[in-house]
Amino acid sequence: MPEPTEASAPRPAPAPAAPSAPGRRAQAGALVLAAVVVALDQFTKAAASRAFADGSHRTVLPGFFDLRLALNDGAAWSMLSGRRWLLAGVSAAMLALLAWNRRELCATRLSRIAAGLLAGGIVGNLLDRLRTGRVVDFLDWHWRAAYTFPTFNLADTAICIGVGLLVLASLPCFRARP
Repeated sequence: MPEPTEASAPRPAPAPAAPSAPGRRAQAGALVLAAVVVALDQFTKAAASRAFADGSHRTVLPGFFDLRLALNDGAAWSMLSGRRWLLAGVSAAMLALLAWNRRELCATRLSRIAAGLLAGGIVGNLLDRLRTGRVVDFLDWHWRAAYTFPTFNLADTAICIGVGLLVLASLPCFRARP
């Protein structure tokens, strides 16, 4: 029996293409979103700082929503109050973690949006901490006099939404679409 020649030998099937790592364009989209979040956050904080003295407010929806300037030198709910450099260091570490994991964070559209919101929110509050030692908060939701949610800002909102989207993006049903 003749030996198979190179032409008649079965060729191995080509290996399936490995999913490509997200390109620079995908990462740039997250950076653009982060820059937009920072710009909107800083603009609204400056407007609130000009419009209100510390503690003053303007009712938008009676019994539910006010614009109220609050200067917070802590984290959420004023935790770690007075620990400016610790909070700034945590923010810088979170930004470094986002940068380190940027390829994974930019793997899907949902995770890119999450990464952009997180980065923008972290930078927005970090700028306040570095500049004045306090974060400008001005959005005040409450239920009449019975319940008041801590006053917050757009950077805080972006961070919370970004975390929620990152959790969703980690679920198998949301990973399929790049």
